[in-house]
Amino acid sequence: MRLALHSPFGAFCKALCLSAAIYAVSGPSLAPYRPDIVDLPLSRYHQAVNELISDQTPMLAMVTDPLKASPHIVRQKIDGMLRR
Repeated sequence: MRLALHSPFGAFCKALCLSAAIYAVSGPSLAPYRPDIVDLPLSRYHQAVNELISDQTPMLAMVTDPLKASPHIVRQKIDGMLRR
């Protein structure tokens, strides 16, 4: 069977290809050819992917910044508990 998933990498490749195909079909140039009920979700998907790609915040910083701040936050909570 051609659509069977034999490995996680194969599943990733198929999902990536499907996502790329949906992104290509959801472009604004094809909007006049789509029915209205399908146009809104596809337009939102295209916009969300564009925002994700154009976001300049590094993904690693989104994880490491809260971790760096956590000792200070924990220390403040402990100080607040000791004051009571």
